[in-house]
Amino acid sequence: MRDPLAEAARLLDSQRTMVLAVALEAGPPHAAPLYFVRGEGFRLYWLSSRESLHSREIERAGAAAAAVFRPSRRWADLRGVQMRGIAARARKSRDLIEKYKAKFGLGDELDSVISRSSLYCFEPRWMRLIDNRRGFGWNMEWTFPALEETS
Repeated sequence: MRDPLAEAARLLDSQRTMVLAVALEAGPPHAAPLYFVRGEGFRLYWLSSRESLHSREIERAGAAAAAVFRPSRRWADLRGVQMRGIAARARKSRDLIEKYKAKFGLGDELDSVISRSSLYCFEPRWMRLIDNRRGFGWNMEWTFPALEETS
């Protein structure tokens, strides 16, 4: 069996969009699809307006969940990662911004939008890899301690 943790990292690196979910202070949960890049470990980074609903809820509470999965048409091909953890605004890092721009082929044309956006980080405390190619419902779970601040 290949290393499942390395498989989870490869899956995250191969996908462009995550679904980030936050619990609203008043009302139902909210989910938003966001472009992301993976940083150190399993930290996920994205750019967003501080005024967006998910950003405001992250500032308020910090708790979040995320899902990343490969598109599939058959249940037997379903593979993905489910995570729970914390999210916060992060200091902008030139390396992360360049990685983000390269992943999405942005070039310099959106630099003004990027400069007005905030960088956010999702740090998982729990993660589940699911892979139905190994059998319906196959999964493996991990818990992670908080990482030291590096950004």
